[in-house]
Amino acid sequence: MIGRTVLTGMFLPAAILFASLLVGGGVPGHLGRADSPLAVEVTAADDATDAVCPHATKCSLRKAIELVNADPGTDEYLITFAEAAFPADTPATIGVADDPLPAITRAHVTVDARERGVRLDGSNLPEAGPPDGLVFEGEGAVVTGLSIHNFEGRCLVLAGASSLAGGNLPGDGNSVGGCAAGIVLAGASSRAEGNRAGFVAGGTDEAALDIGILVTAASATVGGPTAGHGNLVGHAETAIRVGAGAGAPFENAKVAHNVVGGSPGGGEAPVGVGVDLRQPGSRTSVEDNLITHAETGIRVAATEGGTSVTGNTFANNQFSGLLGMAIDLNADGQQNANDEGDADTGANNLLNHPVITRATQGQISGSAGATCAGCTVALYAANHAPGGAGDYGATAVAGGTAITGSTGAFQFDGLPLSPGQWVIALVTDGDGNTSEFGPSARVGAGVVQCANPALHPGWNQAGYFGSGTLTLGDAYPANGGQVASIHHLTDGTASFTSWYASTTAGRTLYTLSPGEAYWFFASAAVGGSGGFTLTVPVPVPLKAGWNEFVYIGATADVRDALASVAGRYTAVYRFSNDGTAARWQAWGDATTPDYVRAFTEMEACGVYSVHLTEDATLTPPHP
Repeated sequence: MIGRTVLTGMFLPAAILFASLLVGGGVPGHLGRADSPLAVEVTAADDATDAVCPHATKCSLRKAIELVNADPGTDEYLITFAEAAFPADTPATIGVADDPLPAITRAHVTVDARERGVRLDGSNLPEAGPPDGLVFEGEGAVVTGLSIHNFEGRCLVLAGASSLAGGNLPGDGNSVGGCAAGIVLAGASSRAEGNRAGFVAGGTDEAALDIGILVTAASATVGGPTAGHGNLVGHAETAIRVGAGAGAPFENAKVAHNVVGGSPGGGEAPVGVGVDLRQPGSRTSVEDNLITHAETGIRVAATEGGTSVTGNTFANNQFSGLLGMAIDLNADGQQNANDEGDADTGANNLLNHPVITRATQGQISGSAGATCAGCTVALYAANHAPGGAGDYGATAVAGGTAITGSTGAFQFDGLPLSPGQWVIALVTDGDGNTSEFGPSARVGAGVVQCANPALHPGWNQAGYFGSGTLTLGDAYPANGGQVASIHHLTDGTASFTSWYASTTAGRTLYTLSPGEAYWFFASAAVGGSGGFTLTVPVPVPLKAGWNEFVYIGATADVRDALASVAGRYTAVYRFSNDGTAARWQAWGDATTPDYVRAFTEMEACGVYSVHLTEDATLTPPHP
């Protein structure tokens, strides 16, 4: 070990050992280590009962820990590993077989396995206990470069304050897997940086954990200020948990710049919950993490025993490949409804989510509610599926933060967005509570232009887009008279009002209204002319039964266009006459066979026939 004095090769009496002043370079970058810690080198890759420390070949890790614990001094201690016994290219396994390793009770002990191949394995330990791997009870502990696997209890425990597992330099991180919990930060202000949890030693295969990293102490940090400090956690029921459900209350943990649900090779390493916040922790910051291939991204426990988990802030996290919610307050698996006055309580005080009321390329606006004045709204590009029911924020939009006004209203201008994108928002109040994601919204161009269509001989289903109500005379159009009859369905019925060019008998339709749908029977081609422009969608009251209407909103997937009446429509059709053939066309989603799926989108200004099971009002997405 360059720059460190290591005791090996001969046996020294303990009194001489403890009194020795050893000259060395310390452990750079780790919690301000002294330049000359006392040191002992592990030279045996076994857990033999005849171990001796120091010794050229017989100093085991167990014996080294016992030696360190027996030292009555206050100097810092360094445990290293001999290259001859633990070569980096062919790692050696220390099989802990009969009894768990003793806890390291002394403060300021560093176990440094960097540039060595050191693996601790508890596969052969009795399950009683259950046994843990390596436990540090003293403050200021540091452990780097170890692989710890297959212990029924916890792989690695830092119970003392201001301790560190891993680091931000190459080779600092530890590898843990096959335990109930991978790394436990039970000491205040302790940190876990650059570690791998949930993978076999030195590889990418699964070594499952119940909990990847567990925090049970104030001001502990999982990750750090930049991506180089983050941990990689996969193959766990819960990747990162803050709070064990019991114990003394604590605050101000931080989870930052970690990758959850991915593997070292860039593939999938699925987890159940990415970050789980529970009692008695509160005021946890979860920022700048990538959470992927999870059932739930961030989950905050429901109130238990009268205690709610509150003050938790979520910012700039990325989500992808989720099966459920990105943020789930109250751990109920469903988006919590906003309540008037936001008076309900629970996880993060069940802060009402923001609602985007208008989304165009030039401006996004909405409201977080009147009780959330001065709150911070963050806009995300949405991970969108047609219908939007499971949408969540994928990545934060650059420049997409705004402070709500006195009424809770917010507005974003000039963001780098394009028509057709989907956006979604969350909000954080002045106490640090972050909401769930609100409903997603499609970004529109800001305008829809509807022109009167050309009519082909035969039947045509089309909208009328004149500038005002048109009174029908004896000919339509008045300058040509090529239309023989016009009909308008009374929604929810099978009845039509009708106009006939050849006779006044039977006329019950006398005017055409802008934006309404009609049937035109043309005896010859009719050119379209006129139209209008709108900057807002047009809501349409629909009745139970069949409805014919003009769709004035953004061109979108049928499920997105009809999202406001989701669950209440059973069929969607349109009638097409392109001059060569006239036929009904049916909508179908991805589960519908191709031979009956004629269209997938509702087009702005198009006419559609929709069957509803109950009365409802359709509100299309903004154009």
